Amino acid sequence: MKTYAFFDNSFFTQKPWWLPIKLYNVIYQRSNPRTQEYMLALLSEKFPDAELISKGDSYQMGRIVLLYPDSIGLGWSGLEKEYIKKFKEVNVLNGRKRYFSLTAVARNKLLLRRILEVTFLPEFIFAPCLLVTGSILAIKDKMAGRS
Repeated sequence: MKTYAFFDNSFFTQKPWWLPIKLYNVIYQRSNPRTQEYMLALLSEKFPDAELISKGDSYQMGRIVLLYPDSIGLGWSGLEKEYIKKFKEVNVLNGRKRYFSLTAVARNKLLLRRILEVTFLPEFIFAPCLLVTGSILAIKDKMAGRS
């Protein structure tokens, strides 16, 4: 079976129009995307015979390895949908050297992680809890004479 690879880091080279610049900068820093050279070196380690394709290239049926520059593939949901329809087997090699098959379950987990990453929902939920708990513990320490 012929192995193809596809790399796209457009999310990290041009800011999406719907994302505020300050929020985008934080997401970029947290994602720590890898360079194309790094990802191609990883690809050659795992799949030395893989052929790198571009968006409009023609190819035979086979397996494709999607090269995510970050850990969860920010900006890849549309491309995943396209390649799932075109290839028998879709796999992912991310910038953290993790390799996995892109099944429906794995894709849904990635979509949830992407939503949480972009919206900062866990941080917004956890911050008030941390402030209340921290305040209570500080008052308790003050009353006990430890600070």
